[in-house]
Amino acid sequence: MGRMFAKRQGSALTYLGPETEVLGDLKAKGQVRIDGLVRGSVYVEGELEIGRTGRVEGERIEAGVIQVHGEVKADVYGGRVSLSKTARLTGTVRAQALDVEAGAVFIGQILAGETRALEAPKEA
Repeated sequence: MGRMFAKRQGSALTYLGPETEVLGDLKAKGQVRIDGLVRGSVYVEGELEIGRTGRVEGERIEAGVIQVHGEVKADVYGGRVSLSKTARLTGTVRAQALDVEAGAVFIGQILAGETRALEAPKEA
């Protein structure tokens, strides 16, 4: 599948193939790979990988580790976020660490490097 998913014992894998379309929020634990389309928010307690054919169009993506090879139109919250050279991301990224490969397309705002960056702004 992807580079992120080495064999790990005891960890659940959720896979959405290229012909899969999810309408609504997706919540999962363990490892998740999306090669299809999700129209909604994605919440993963673990690791999320969005493959080259994967697309997420929603309000928010949250995961401990996020790798993007496909297209994302959402705000992204993660401990570590990586954008490969094929990634296209539109939205705000809040992460402790952000890796961007040459060739990736990013349109939005980045708040990275501190734990506070992960906290959503408090509404008055």
